[in-house]
Amino acid sequence: MAKVDVKCPFCEQTESVKKHGQGKTGHQRYRCQLRRRTFQLDYAYRACQPGMKEQIVDLAMNNAGIRDTA
Repeated sequence: MAKVDVKCPFCEQTESVKKHGQGKTGHQRYRCQLRRRTFQLDYAYRACQPGMKEQIVDLAMNNAGIRDTA
């Protein structure tokens, strides 16, 4: 596997990141050799984006409906 210039979101290292196949939607997956975790740069689902969990919790705490949350 070839090394790529991608920063690991867990440890912020670039030296230990290698390509690791493709995800279900066809996006490139990467693996951090230090943390032994895999990740993608592009996710098909918005729930995987950073900060989305906080937005969902805020909407739930403010009695927003399912349609508002979606």
